[in-house]
Amino acid sequence: MGRPGVQFDTSKLPIPDIVVAGGALLSLIFSFLHWYKVEVFGFGIGASGRGGYQNWPMIIYLLLLLFAGFFIANEMANFVSVELPLGPIYLIWAIAGTFFTLLGFVIRPGDWDFVKMNWAIWIIMIIISLIPIAGGFMKVNQSR
Repeated sequence: MGRPGVQFDTSKLPIPDIVVAGGALLSLIFSFLHWYKVEVFGFGIGASGRGGYQNWPMIIYLLLLLFAGFFIANEMANFVSVELPLGPIYLIWAIAGTFFTLLGFVIRPGDWDFVKMNWAIWIIMIIISLIPIAGGFMKVNQSR
């Protein structure tokens, strides 16, 4: 007849973990974009936004993505038995990511007259940074 197909049990999909991992991935991607641009005499010369607090969101969202990704894979394949309060951990890391994202926008690098904020990316980044927080709340409510 043929080989048996791979069985994929969708009842084990950890939806809150997937929301956290997906939000962390989107936040990580948007943290690489330029939040500021340098304008001299009305012309955009270059871009800024790398340094100081601007690197913290990248690190936090990368770690959150790896952490949630591990627990998604662990839930599906049952590698090890780990009993951690994932909801509060997700919430703390996601709130820290949003905090450092806001801090990165507030503390602008360079001279205030020449450094302009890229508002579209700023607004999208703040909205996307709320997705892992929502996943953390879902995980907290799931574990009750």
